[in-house]
Amino acid sequence: MDMTQKEVAVVKAAIKSRNKSKLFQPVLFAILVGMLLAMLFGSLSGDEFTYVVIPLVFLTILLPQLGGSPKYNELVDILEKQLPQNDTMESILSQELNKIQANQKAK
Repeated sequence: MDMTQKEVAVVKAAIKSRNKSKLFQPVLFAILVGMLLAMLFGSLSGDEFTYVVIPLVFLTILLPQLGGSPKYNELVDILEKQLPQNDTMESILSQELNKIQANQKAK
């Protein structure tokens, strides 16, 4: 696959972001489980648990998007350029329809 330097940089940034998420998500999950156990054993009230868990959930969801990670659209654009340019059924049918319409106009 031939990629430009910019595309290579975007892919490397995505890999770095993924690795960061792989590190932090288990840590956040362990904190969540610890908080749940503390609540179940009575050392943490339900309200305190809620106040801590809601930001943890949002952080877990947003973590891959924070920082210098590339956006999903940029990665899809790079992958789309790497796909072979084979004719799809839609493009073949569109070409045939255009031929038929051109023949009808010619008559």
